[in-house]
Amino acid sequence: MVMRSIQSIVFLSLCVGCVLSSALKPIAAAEMITQTFANADRYVGEIQNGQFHGQGTYFFSNGNEYEGAFHEGKYHGQGVYKFASGERYEGEFRDGKFQGHGVYRWAGGLRFEGTWQNNRKWTGTVFSQWGTVAGTYTEGKWESAL
Repeated sequence: MVMRSIQSIVFLSLCVGCVLSSALKPIAAAEMITQTFANADRYVGEIQNGQFHGQGTYFFSNGNEYEGAFHEGKYHGQGVYKFASGERYEGEFRDGKFQGHGVYRWAGGLRFEGTWQNNRKWTGTVFSQWGTVAGTYTEGKWESAL
C-alpha cells in the first residue's frame, strides 16, 4: 500500500511538472530582425508571429522615428516618437496612438506634460521655453494662461 502511494505521488509530480513546463513555454519566440521596406522605411527590432512585437525602432523615410515597445504590429507601451522637424513625444502609446501620460516637446522649446487620448492632448499643462505656464488642456480643450 505504501509503495503504491509513493508511485502515485511520483507520477502526479511528473505530470504536474510536464503541465507547468508546457504552460510556461512561449507560443513563438521573438526574434531580432532588420527589414527595409519598398518605401525606404526601416525596422530594427523584435518580431513575433510575423509582426513587430517587443522592443524596436522604426525609421521612416521622411526622417521621423519611433523607438520603443510594439505589440502585435503597433506602438504599444512606452516609447519615443521623434519628428524630423525636431518635435518629439515621449510617453505611453496604445494601439499605435499617443495614449496615457506623455511629454510633447516642440522644436521652439514649448512642452506639454499631461495625458493623451486618441492622439489628442487631453489634460495637462503647456510650459514655455522659460518654464512658465503658457496654458492648460482640460478634457481636450485649450485654455491660455495669458
